[in-house]
Amino acid sequence: MDHSGLVGIYLAAGKSSRMGRNKLNLPIGNQWLGSIALQAALESKLEITFAVTRKGDSLHWVAPFSQKRGLRIIECEEADCGQSASLKTGVKAAVELGAAGVVVLLADQPFVTTEVINRLIDLYQGSEEFIAYSHYGVLKPPVLLSKRLFPRIMDLSGDQGARRLLRSACMGKQIKLDKDVYFFDVDTNEDYQFLLRNGPFLCDGEG
Repeated sequence: MDHSGLVGIYLAAGKSSRMGRNKLNLPIGNQWLGSIALQAALESKLEITFAVTRKGDSLHWVAPFSQKRGLRIIECEEADCGQSASLKTGVKAAVELGAAGVVVLLADQPFVTTEVINRLIDLYQGSEEFIAYSHYGVLKPPVLLSKRLFPRIMDLSGDQGARRLLRSACMGKQIKLDKDVYFFDVDTNEDYQFLLRNGPFLCDGEG
């Protein structure tokens, strides 16, 4: 496995409860919300990306990439138990593949670019427990997690995600960013409308 043995875990099994409909199928220009960051992952240095989905998802948003060699779709049987269940599903798949670590991505972050993902990969030396972006001291996804954290990930429950682990990790690296446009996520209809109105401006403003 190339690029230090890292694989992607694309978390796409959320309930979309605050949106009231499957937000991954929301149209953004000629794409769908769930497909934008996925495309960035598939074009990155990650040779394999596991898309963790809900059982019964139509996967309409995945359709453009269904034949991509680096994409592997896995269903999370316990998706209703919270984000930790999706993360553990992805980590189990990574362990079976013998991965040295994972890059965890969220499917509702449309401004995460290939460059953002590759920067995490390029900085990884193998000794860090994690590498994460930081905005005014708050750690933000995407985040790179070493296999040394896998056992602790398997102990998570409910909506606990990687952020809780990072607070107690001993050896980590933070990438400080003053602007947080990369980390904008779409949870509500208001977020979606804001994205439709301002998306191009936000992208241009970040340069």
